[in-house]
Amino acid sequence: MKATHTKAKDNPKLQQRAISGGKVALYLEYYLGRTSTPRTDEAGKQMYYTEGKMAGKPMYIVRHSRKKEELKLYLYAKPRTAEEKAHNANIITQAKQIRNAREQEMLSGIMGYTFAKRVTNLIPYFETYVNTYTKKDVRSIRFALNRFKQFLRLNHPLCAIKKTEAEIQAINAAGTKNHNGVHTKNSINPNEYYRFSLDPKQFNETMVQDFVSFLQENSKGNGAATAYKRFKKIVKHIAKEGIIANNPCENVVCKSSEHLTKDILKPEEIKALIQTHVRNENPNIRRAFIFTLFTGVRWCDIIELRYNNIDYQNKTLRFEQSKTKGHSAKSVVEMPLRDDLLTGIIGTPEEQGKTKDDLIFELPSHTMCLKALRRWTAKAGIDKHITWHCGRHSFATNLLEGGANVKVVADLLGHSGLTYVERYLRAIDESKKRALNSLPTIEL
Repeated sequence: MKATHTKAKDNPKLQQRAISGGKVALYLEYYLGRTSTPRTDEAGKQMYYTEGKMAGKPMYIVRHSRKKEELKLYLYAKPRTAEEKAHNANIITQAKQIRNAREQEMLSGIMGYTFAKRVTNLIPYFETYVNTYTKKDVRSIRFALNRFKQFLRLNHPLCAIKKTEAEIQAINAAGTKNHNGVHTKNSINPNEYYRFSLDPKQFNETMVQDFVSFLQENSKGNGAATAYKRFKKIVKHIAKEGIIANNPCENVVCKSSEHLTKDILKPEEIKALIQTHVRNENPNIRRAFIFTLFTGVRWCDIIELRYNNIDYQNKTLRFEQSKTKGHSAKSVVEMPLRDDLLTGIIGTPEEQGKTKDDLIFELPSHTMCLKALRRWTAKAGIDKHITWHCGRHSFATNLLEGGANVKVVADLLGHSGLTYVERYLRAIDESKKRALNSLPTIEL
């Protein structure tokens, strides 16, 4: 394939190297300057050039300092199909955005002065932060940026310019998977069809307040507060890096909803789900979601569970929660396991042909699991929007409706307090009120 276009004076430079599988890996190469040390003879005396234009001048050993940053972005070395060509074009655009953002960071941080060129578009800086984010909540960070782009597209049309017809056709041909908006029904994220631009002058407190209102109007439960919390993380980073002078999110609050509005699965629906099979189903997805329904373990912890988290002799599960690890006294969860979970869902590593250090559930991406979950619930005749996290909500709600103690439920969920569990109680009370209000009016 053609080399990635990079200017001689670019720092860092966008470079590429061939790897196995007919792919090309992209990386950035930074030039950090050079050092010169006098070249000396065996006696330690300065050496001089003896001939040519440099005759009589001291000799130096020059060492150039360079650093590489792997972008973890890959191209097809010889793209043949429209899909592969569209993939390459999108990846190169993304890589150039990262390169431009890194250059601005160097100008500001290393050289110590304001950008040589005024920043005119904040979106590449948002995207750079998201694309290089490595913590376990990366999916939530990506989702928050996706919601902000959706907000711009619907409320600030000048910030979202539709791509050309040829580009849109290429995106459709490539069948781009929607990894940013996993809660939408389309396989292609609508934001993929637009080119986003946001001038720092536009990005003010009023816009942020409007974004919070947009989230609250288009989210359920704590969805708005969660998305805004992750978005603030992105903005805080670019403010810290000096990309923007002030953080417009500082004085804007998005309050959590006191009402639990996520759909839950009732015991009879869980039974129907267990009895339902889907053609070509992934048994690991099936096992893992049933496990969540009976333990309340989050997705981010399910994918990390290993057989050594199970004490088979005492029939208990013990693990440290990813979400609260390092900043909560209740980060370690320990709970008893029912026999049917141990034998029917978990099994032993020996039975599975694995070791105690292997993962219990080898799962595909979160997006693929959600799609499988939707097919499964639909086949079971469950007309609800069930996500993986609904399994955790179902676990807590069903325990409380069964008469379990609030503190016991909080401990099983790994909560350090009762605040969140009390929301489940309020949801149950509201459900009872709705049931009573559905009865006919008494007319004497």
